[in-house]
Amino acid sequence: MALVDPIEIIAVVMTLAGIALTIKEKISCWPVAIVGILAYLVVFIRARLYADAALQPIYVVQNLYGWWYWARGGERGQGQAPIVVLDWQSRFAWIAGTAVTSLIVGAGLARWTNAAAPYADAALSTTSLVANVGYVILFWKKHLLLSAGLYAVLLALAAAGLIEWQRSRARQRQSYDLGLSIP
Repeated sequence: MALVDPIEIIAVVMTLAGIALTIKEKISCWPVAIVGILAYLVVFIRARLYADAALQPIYVVQNLYGWWYWARGGERGQGQAPIVVLDWQSRFAWIAGTAVTSLIVGAGLARWTNAAAPYADAALSTTSLVANVGYVILFWKKHLLLSAGLYAVLLALAAAGLIEWQRSRARQRQSYDLGLSIP
């Protein structure tokens, strides 16, 4: 096995490019991200991180939907989908659902597969938006060094994206307040 897997390089580069394009609100983020996702499918299967591998087709479907939705300008057909946030009740429901899903997936992986780390893999996969530190450790232990490095910077990129999207959302609200768009 090569020291650095070329498919892992593709996965990392395309993931970073997709995130950068997302931060800049470019519709090309979707196909770029899909290439990275498919590369990670191969990487995770090779590393026997099956819960992570199983997430990749879900991410492809999510990205295809996002691409389609964004191309139509969201519900209002304005050429750009509006930036929205979840209310606290919805956030709690997602957290509770994530916890239950983590336990179920972990138990299934432990019982029916030869997963390298069934509960860690399941928990990190189902909480991937907040689990970057855990992923760095898991990927480091599985010798996926580029991916460990990628996840070390994802939190910073997510923060940058959040800041940029909050600014964009504020501009959308300001446009609405000025009568330039529909809420």
